[in-house]
Amino acid sequence: MTGYHGRGRGIILLLLLACLGGCGVSLDTYRGQGPDWDLARFFNGKLVAHGLVTDRSGEVTSRFRVEMQGHWQDGKGELFEQFYFDDGRQQTRTWFLSKGADGHWRGTASDVVGEAVGKTAGFALNWRYQLDLVLPDDQVVRVSFDDWMYLLDEDRLINRAEISKLGIHLGEVILYIERQETTAPSRASS
Repeated sequence: MTGYHGRGRGIILLLLLACLGGCGVSLDTYRGQGPDWDLARFFNGKLVAHGLVTDRSGEVTSRFRVEMQGHWQDGKGELFEQFYFDDGRQQTRTWFLSKGADGHWRGTASDVVGEAVGKTAGFALNWRYQLDLVLPDDQVVRVSFDDWMYLLDEDRLINRAEISKLGIHLGEVILYIERQETTAPSRASS
């Protein structure tokens, strides 16, 4: 009987390890599904975002609003973000964005370790990066972000980012971003 239970645990462990290594959604799943990403167009001009942070159990630990301003020139972008948290804290981040010859989007910011690397397919964008995250008590912890953005239409998206450290899930950031000023003619005038 002991041998049977030991094998059962071994099989369960193998299944868990296989799932951890390959159960995530592939970006290719969204290829050919529109609207297609144009990162420079979406993150150009004024944007506003509303979001929340959850811990590993799913409990909301923080809510926030972000005012953003993006500028692009010669294929390079600068995206300024001003965060306003529900506890009164404020934080800023400026992203410097560009598209590499390999088709990957790349981004840097003062609190990003190295560079964020992302790719688009259809209506989805996936970024991966490490961030020195400032906690409410002003401690800084280095975490990994697996950041997914899904276009709802040309002016709105949902952003869902998993936060982990050493492969251990710590929580998520969920964000709704909307462009405030569009450079295209309004639908009513067309």
